[in-house]
Amino acid sequence: MPLCLSLFQRMDEAVLRNHAHYCRLFGYAHQWMESDRLIHPALRASAKYSQILRHLRMLAEGDWLLFLDGDSVVFHPVAVETLIQGRDLLAAEGPPTDGQPGPAMTNTLVVRNVAANRALLHQLIVDSGHVVALESDRLDEAVRLRPAGLLACNGVLADVYFNVSWRIAQWHDARVFVVNLASLPVPLPGGGWRDEILHDVNLQALLVREVNGALMHGRPALQPPRYPALGDESVSSLNPSARIAFLTLYTHHVQTYARVSEHNVRRYCERHGYAYHVYRAIPAEIGPGINGSWVRSWLLQQHLANHDWVIWVDADVLFFNQTRPIDPLLQGRDLLLAKDVGAWLFNSGVMGFRNTPRNLELLAQIWSRIGEVADKSGVYTSMGDQYYTNEVLNQERLLDERSVLDNLTINTPPLLASEDTLLVHFVSLVEPYRSVYMAAMDTRSQRIR
Repeated sequence: MPLCLSLFQRMDEAVLRNHAHYCRLFGYAHQWMESDRLIHPALRASAKYSQILRHLRMLAEGDWLLFLDGDSVVFHPVAVETLIQGRDLLAAEGPPTDGQPGPAMTNTLVVRNVAANRALLHQLIVDSGHVVALESDRLDEAVRLRPAGLLACNGVLADVYFNVSWRIAQWHDARVFVVNLASLPVPLPGGGWRDEILHDVNLQALLVREVNGALMHGRPALQPPRYPALGDESVSSLNPSARIAFLTLYTHHVQTYARVSEHNVRRYCERHGYAYHVYRAIPAEIGPGINGSWVRSWLLQQHLANHDWVIWVDADVLFFNQTRPIDPLLQGRDLLLAKDVGAWLFNSGVMGFRNTPRNLELLAQIWSRIGEVADKSGVYTSMGDQYYTNEVLNQERLLDERSVLDNLTINTPPLLASEDTLLVHFVSLVEPYRSVYMAAMDTRSQRIR
């Protein structure tokens, strides 16, 4: 009798419900287990292939086993018999990177109980042992699986994509059997792969909920939030005479997520009596050919004289714990900056300036330096405005521990956020993930009283 086998590195009840629901749809036997005490990837791989082989040997010759790990969710249910027709093994290659073929995506496998597959699984266990014994530096599953018939990346069988990485953001509009929610492997300079460092398990949990809503309740997945416009004028101001002001700009290209931010930040400013200046277009006096991300310092110059503090916030930030005022973070300092999660000395998506002659001069220096850059047409062209803002402030020796806060205090990446987090910055996400994630966290923020 065929079998579906779920193996979790750490139990995830929402994913288990997904697997169990799929098995009930087709009447498949289902077993699950977890390997939470195994830390090293080679040990986990050894345990995975041992479990698959052990359970495969219990089946009748020729029966199949569907393996799903804790990063795999069934999106478009299809019978395994349809997928494996005419085959003994189903595994897919991951997305290519930098011209290299992707590694094998072994989050989902279909294995028929035949001698060749039992030998293949045994060899993968042996290969894992070589890594454990430090005789090999990595396990390359694709080397074993390609000769056995590894599907190309985004391979189609029976009118469905068999196994697609969540990093291919259009998966929710396609007929996809399994979505792989694991971190996307990154190629190493000397060969091989490593996991993406900034993989966000909070976003992964959100995607599981979206998939389960589609699978079990027929709801469309990852529908963009439809926050209404708060104004159609090119610039608007709330509490314009307040001592502390927040400032942002967005254009119509990003309004799906920017409106989420605008509603959220406005609610925060109304609660604490702060000013909020919102630009919905790049001011005409700046001129053409410039992306909105490059004009932060220019806009800060326009408003700083009218407030004690002006704090720039990108259009992809949210105030999460809105009970917390910003005032305590401003005491005893002239700059409000936070360390970037990566190599930048600070992240310019959130930066505050006290109204001082020195800060007005600094902003003029930054804008002058940006004026020397020829191509400012995109967020990341010419290394992006963040490079030049960091450059000027670093030259002025203003980016040491006295001026730059940690990114748990403010300007926090969502994967590091907690219930106490003040401001979350949703960097480096594509649509629809950014807007859906922001809307979900905005909803949660309204429950914090």
